[in-house]
Amino acid sequence: MTNKITYFNSKPNVHFLQLSLNFNVDTIIPEDNKVRLVCNIVERMNLESLLSTYSHKGRKPVLDPVTFLKVLLFCFSEGIFETRKIENFCKYDIRGRYLLGNGKAPDHSTISRFQNHLVSMMNDLLTEFVEILIEEGHLDLKSIYIDGTKIESAANRYSFVWKKTIEKNQEKLRLKMIEKLSMPDKSSLSEVMKKVEVEFNKIRQECSKKKIEFVYGKGKRKTPEQKEYEYLNEAMERFKTYKSHLEIMGDRNSYSKTDHDATFMRMKDDHMLNGQLKPAYNIQIATSGAFIIGVMGSQKANDLHTLKPFLDQMLPSYGKYIENLCADAGYESVENYASLEEIGIKSYIKPANHYTKKKRKTRNDIGRKENMRYIEEEDAYECKAGKKLIRGKDTKKVSSSGYEDTVIKYVCYECMGCEYSAQCIKSRTNKNPWKKTIAYSPKFEEYRKESEKNIESEEGINQRINRSIQSEGAFSKIKDGLGYERFRHRGMKKIVADIIMASMGININKLHRKILAGQKGIIEYKKTA
Repeated sequence: MTNKITYFNSKPNVHFLQLSLNFNVDTIIPEDNKVRLVCNIVERMNLESLLSTYSHKGRKPVLDPVTFLKVLLFCFSEGIFETRKIENFCKYDIRGRYLLGNGKAPDHSTISRFQNHLVSMMNDLLTEFVEILIEEGHLDLKSIYIDGTKIESAANRYSFVWKKTIEKNQEKLRLKMIEKLSMPDKSSLSEVMKKVEVEFNKIRQECSKKKIEFVYGKGKRKTPEQKEYEYLNEAMERFKTYKSHLEIMGDRNSYSKTDHDATFMRMKDDHMLNGQLKPAYNIQIATSGAFIIGVMGSQKANDLHTLKPFLDQMLPSYGKYIENLCADAGYESVENYASLEEIGIKSYIKPANHYTKKKRKTRNDIGRKENMRYIEEEDAYECKAGKKLIRGKDTKKVSSSGYEDTVIKYVCYECMGCEYSAQCIKSRTNKNPWKKTIAYSPKFEEYRKESEKNIESEEGINQRINRSIQSEGAFSKIKDGLGYERFRHRGMKKIVADIIMASMGININKLHRKILAGQKGIIEYKKTA
């Protein structure tokens, strides 16, 4: 018996169907729908920089850039990031049809090309959005709140290159070549590399002159010239590899082979709930009035070095508005304090010792400067044992960005045999356990006292409340609300552009909720009684 295959006829019998007509999508989209708000915002933006990149000559684009931007903004506000899902949204979602009008739905590759096209313009688009919010009275930018978070890169988690390992292997190879080539022990790396190249060229010419045929494989015996040739060639290639790694790394301690801009950072947890080093970026966000106003990506794992470049990025656009800046203890440094003072912004940075100094353990620590008596006429400190810490030589401390600060020291040389030395001298790295040293920056102490006074005022308490709600809340909306927990692109420019687009999506959601609730004015949170 033979199996008969029956094919299903997917073509309908048209004579049984009623004639269908195209309907106007505009009539079924509510007036207060978010999709209309997106259209309104994009049409109010100054998009000359975007439109100028499109030529009127040649083939007409699948979709005009203004409509394309509307589609992307709405999709990101809904947590739709993947290009294929955006394509499906344009084809099958009625809101997508409304955004496209009579336009054709773009495919995923066209969407990807447009996203790449927007990379260099995203900061300008965010600024345009913020200016609209200021005009409508939703922002005044008088106070800004800054925080940072680490987001994992799309790079392979095990593609790490460590600076210390590269430098260690490079030094081993340098010493090995010095011994082999009978060079002076103090020969520099560049001298060794040059000598290796010279010797390699010599042996190559010798092999060519003698017409030595190189052999490979099992059972083949290599000539001494071939062995020397291969040895020096390998050494030369290793030197070049090490140099290339260090050039890519720059002043960082690591980078990823599959995303050169990503740095390995300690993350809070991974899929196994273990803190691990992963390729990531440190994303800085500035908020005001519950809206995100600025985004910056950093390769530094520590927030300490991000404040000044972030301000340099925002000040040209928002400098005339900003009066107060609030950040957590991770941003506290004498350089950051000085930068804020120089540009006239009031600091509400929480000092790192804000809570620890109030503990009993800290108040009873006899080794701390604050718990010693200062003798003003002698410019010295007196410890619990009655011995004096005399002022030593001041030193200059220069940061990686070139900022110079003065550090003063007080030293006591009478600690040998003191009954309090074990409690007073606690540093494990102290090479002189018989000597007590106190070092601090007077300028930093002055800035810290001023910032402490600011944050403990009524205004300072409200500033800290707003920072914790707005800045940390923004990251919660990005990671949990939109589901953006790992970057989809590689390279600093692309990942920052992606976060800015997601931030604009969050701003749209916030603005839409305010409009629906009938809220007007600037959102500010205050301490309740």
